[in-house]
Amino acid sequence: MRPVLRDAARAVAALLALLLPLAGPALAGATWAPHCAAVALLVALAVVATTGGPGLRVAARGLREGTVTAETGVAAAVLAALGWSAAVQAVAAVSPAGPVPVPTDPLAGSVLLPGVAAVLTVVAAAVQRTGRPPGARGGNTRADADEVRAGLRTVADRWSALLTPPAALIAVAVTAFAAGTGTPWPAAVPAGIAVLVGACPLPLLAALPAALRAADRAGGDAVRLPAPWPGRRDPVGWTGSAGGPGLVGRVDTVALAGPDVLTGTAPGTVTVHAGRGEDPALVLRLAASVAAGARPGSDLRTAARALAAAVDGPVPDVAEADEQPGLGVSGLVAELRDPGPDDGGTTATVVAHAVLLGSPDWLAEHGIRLPPPLSVERERAVAEGRAVLVVAWDGCARAVLALPRAPHPEARPGVSELAAAGITPVLLTPDDDGAARALAAAAGLDPADPDAVRPGLDPAARAAAVAGLRVRGRTVAVAGDPTTDEAALAAAHLAVELVPWPTADGTGTGTGAGAGAGATEHPDDAPDARPDPVVAPAHGSERICARGGPAEVAAALLIARRARARARSYVRAAVVLAVAGVVLAVLGTPAVVVAAVPVLGALGLAARGPHRRS
Repeated sequence: MRPVLRDAARAVAALLALLLPLAGPALAGATWAPHCAAVALLVALAVVATTGGPGLRVAARGLREGTVTAETGVAAAVLAALGWSAAVQAVAAVSPAGPVPVPTDPLAGSVLLPGVAAVLTVVAAAVQRTGRPPGARGGNTRADADEVRAGLRTVADRWSALLTPPAALIAVAVTAFAAGTGTPWPAAVPAGIAVLVGACPLPLLAALPAALRAADRAGGDAVRLPAPWPGRRDPVGWTGSAGGPGLVGRVDTVALAGPDVLTGTAPGTVTVHAGRGEDPALVLRLAASVAAGARPGSDLRTAARALAAAVDGPVPDVAEADEQPGLGVSGLVAELRDPGPDDGGTTATVVAHAVLLGSPDWLAEHGIRLPPPLSVERERAVAEGRAVLVVAWDGCARAVLALPRAPHPEARPGVSELAAAGITPVLLTPDDDGAARALAAAAGLDPADPDAVRPGLDPAARAAAVAGLRVRGRTVAVAGDPTTDEAALAAAHLAVELVPWPTADGTGTGTGAGAGAGATEHPDDAPDARPDPVVAPAHGSERICARGGPAEVAAALLIARRARARARSYVRAAVVLAVAGVVLAVLGTPAVVVAAVPVLGALGLAARGPHRRS
């Protein structure tokens, strides 16, 4: 059964258990009322046993460990209501007087308690769902779903440990007072149960999942925050203490790490400056072939995409590829050469080349120097702010490749948004000095500021730069692709895994957070099978996932700050509702009316949230 249909069936069963004792006498007469009450009890037992089973197990485990959790508060209200109703009906069934007649005021008796228990159970299960669909990494196991719910219940457990024991004592006191003042036990006990129902922590259980869903709606297709995970650091501050701004509120520096954060991953047009007598098409084929041999996560992947897009036809395979991070890549490339008119035969020949692709300095280490014409083209490309690679094979430099490093159209507004939020952006890039500073200037960074632009950094150097920023007292968030900058992300106070900007067809081309991280919610948590535009952080992840560039990083930090504030406001509202429910019960309000406070409060919190970010 699909999750939506299963949820509908549970809700209908809970409402049936609540309404059947009221509708039975009206539709079938008072004679059938006891039978309707018995059926309602059986339906409620089925709902609690199936839907509420996991929560009851959590409550039992907590009691064995000597702890009171939010599930303990739910179980206390549910089991008290069911247990008393079952006891009343069991005594009536064996009593010589026969079934208990329907009371004049059914709200004040035990006849509706099974329905109350069923409704509390269904709402408790429903409001804990995150709404995130299954993702790409990890298994959609029940154990994972239980861990997610345990993380989201942390604050609810903390408050329930303070509220549930006093509520239980008040319930006993109310029952004893009512019985001591002459109220019959069939009416005195439901008065005490009403206190447990009023203190039922449904709004507390709804608070953090509602804040997480609101953050997902605010993030739209661009941002996903990590859910709290037991035993892991909580960078958003979902479960932290109320004092202080939290980690996301303390971030004052964002390191934009890697080659694509400002430019996106769409390949640009490669300009080939071939040496005398060299075929530009052959240059592109050999360069694209050896670039394809770069390791996953290499800084050369941007050049590899651009070269592959520039080649007309298939790219030859490369053998014995060897990459020197931050310098270049070499390999053997073989081509099948068709016989020409001067070959004197009809047999094709295989020609192999030892190809090098990288920086001019790296080629110089191999004894390969640029001839004057190519050196002039290199200097011109550097002056234009382009990234430069040199292609050589068989011991000679053959061409200079100039790659555009223009920022994505949304990069400059994003840098401005970071600055407006009081956050200093820092560019950590493998590009050489000229290309890096030209890119920084076009994106709105100060190219003359040595702290704002750090050129020529390989992945290890970018991680070291992040560590240096931390040593200087900065609270650093790193935004980058984990396939190229895992070390830098791990060195940061806060990591933002970036999915590349969508290309013209609306899809990203990178292998970052979107391909490697995923939400692994239990299938019941998924309203349907639609993929999430930004796959949420994997279970246990401490990282934010975003699609885009600096603007989305700024939005992610803002959404995280607002999510923390929203979670706290939801928790405060939930505590007020719990206290109000207990007060109503002490004043003599029937349990079925008191139940409206936690139920409607939880549903109201679950329904709140901002509009979707586009």
